[in-house]
Amino acid sequence: MKKYILSVLLLMALALQSVSAQGFRVYKSDGTVAQFSFRTDSIVFYDGIGTDEEFGPYTPVNQCIAGTWYKSKSQTVTFNADGTTDYMEGATYEFMPYQGIIVIYNASAVPMSILKVYKLTKDKMFVSQTGDSQFKVWATTPQPQAVEEIILSETSVSLQLDERVTLTATVLPEDADDKTVTWESSNEDVAEVNRSGRVTANADGTCIITCRAADGSGVFAECQVTVGGDVPDEHEWVDLGLPSGTLWATCNIGAYSPEEFGDYFAWGETIGYKGNAKLYYNWGTYKYCNGYETAMTKYCTNSSYGIVDNKTELDAEDDAATVQWGTEWQMPSYEQISELYASYETGLTTKEPAVVNGVLGLKLTSNINGNSIFLPCAGYMDDTGYRDVSSSGNHYCFYWSRSLDIENPSKAGRTNSFLTESSAQRNAERSIMRCYGLSIRPVRKK
Repeated sequence: MKKYILSVLLLMALALQSVSAQGFRVYKSDGTVAQFSFRTDSIVFYDGIGTDEEFGPYTPVNQCIAGTWYKSKSQTVTFNADGTTDYMEGATYEFMPYQGIIVIYNASAVPMSILKVYKLTKDKMFVSQTGDSQFKVWATTPQPQAVEEIILSETSVSLQLDERVTLTATVLPEDADDKTVTWESSNEDVAEVNRSGRVTANADGTCIITCRAADGSGVFAECQVTVGGDVPDEHEWVDLGLPSGTLWATCNIGAYSPEEFGDYFAWGETIGYKGNAKLYYNWGTYKYCNGYETAMTKYCTNSSYGIVDNKTELDAEDDAATVQWGTEWQMPSYEQISELYASYETGLTTKEPAVVNGVLGLKLTSNINGNSIFLPCAGYMDDTGYRDVSSSGNHYCFYWSRSLDIENPSKAGRTNSFLTESSAQRNAERSIMRCYGLSIRPVRKK
């Protein structure tokens, strides 16, 4: 459609500068030139024909819709409220008063064609060639309905070697023009997927199966596939004797031991990504925005950042700890993180850098009962890949909370420790872009 009208109005590139060099003029009934702009898919009229409206995109279809009937000046025709008349028996006529003229120029600014405009609607322009008694209609071609959402039958599955499962995709809306999807695996050595969504387990490990709309909309859905040994259903926790009664898990989500980094999650996303299975952590791949940080679709307290819903903590359905480990677990709140990181200041714990199996991290030991937890410096993932060491040589020990940054809802709260093997600095009040990938250390209550 767009290419067709551009070919019909090819001449617009070098047209008269007095009419914004768009290649044709639109004249009003009084002979003055209407202000307008021409886009690749529509014509926009300003103060010339009706109010400031956008018409198009148009495709000349050369459809004769009626004849032009001439009447003497002494005759009178009465029109109905809808603009039609039954002037001649057996026929219906629509009153289409003269609106203006479109003059089409060639690249040398020479007029090549003159069209009289009789009616404009949101989807049609009724025109006739000068001296022609036949009407033609330039009609819009309906815009294709793009895919808006893909819902998979499973968002995470566990398989044994050579086991198979078929994922099904529900493509929405129902009237989407192209509901074709493609399937791909982030690591075919672990699990492969065919074009029907059938997943085959090949080796122990974890990968992401992505189902992507083929219509160019960019919509996709993902399923995490774990082959072989799973993280145990019963996750261990440590009681540090904190006043809130918070119990901290011994491992990160996706880890098997305290020193393992585990999975990386964008804030509010519940499928974890090990290593570089998700290649880019940016606004273009983030679940709860329309491609940039001022277009949040959920968890927003400021209209400058998107759709306001005033949610300041993750719902259970968006809490990775709850989804992955069960309803008794949560991502820590900002208050729980602050309590943990300030406990050494109140004498409840001792905080020190530690190395476990070659991994640098933060060790917090309770001065009440002697229990301790180890938080490895897992770094984080951004739009360029894995980040572990800052320019100053400090290691990052970052962990998500479930709390939103209310002042800047494009960010969420996190722990913020910089460690070397001899020192640790703490600032739990920092936040970071929600699209980045961080580790999660779940919590629960007694």
